[in-house]
Amino acid sequence: MQSDSGAPTALARAAPAAPSRVGMADFTAWLEERVPSLRVLWVQEIGARELGQGRIDPELLRRFADQLVGILPMMLGPHRDQVRPLWIRGFELFGAVAAKRGLAAGEAIEEVHLLRELVIRDLYRDPPMGGTVPLSLREVLRLNRSLDRAVTHASVGHTDALFFEFFEAEGAPLLSSDDVGAQVSEQIEAIGREVHLIVEASAGARAQ
Repeated sequence: MQSDSGAPTALARAAPAAPSRVGMADFTAWLEERVPSLRVLWVQEIGARELGQGRIDPELLRRFADQLVGILPMMLGPHRDQVRPLWIRGFELFGAVAAKRGLAAGEAIEEVHLLRELVIRDLYRDPPMGGTVPLSLREVLRLNRSLDRAVTHASVGHTDALFFEFFEAEGAPLLSSDDVGAQVSEQIEAIGREVHLIVEASAGARAQ
């Protein structure tokens, strides 16, 4: 807009430029908004497949979903270096539980891929910022790397569980044979506590 003299008005000068790409902060916020629905859908999809010798305890699966899906947005943002070991540990535990359920390695990986499919589906159906601006390659690659790590370490956990079970190897297995449900719940809760401490420390640092 211009004044009668032809000079730009203050309103026109102050108008912010439209973003050309979805930034990492916007992408992370978009993913955080979808965490509750992703948790529910992942649980439903895994339950519907009924892979292995028996279905996973629904409560245990919900605990996995609560922690692991909740960490996913953090894998894209400033906390990613701090939460990456927890992400890896969580999916190794998920893979170990899959082995205890009698799943083949490919079936364990398939269950993790279900989470990737759900995220991709949302990206196409309801993209960040309504799809008015494109995602940058950096955001897509970081998301894919995080989900690739989930798949890799679920496979590692599955392999380790079978190794200790069949070869009685020296060392401490991720899960022993006794009361698997209690062990898994305890380890998931420990991951949750560590995530909470990371978030609290970050909030405290910002407040200073």
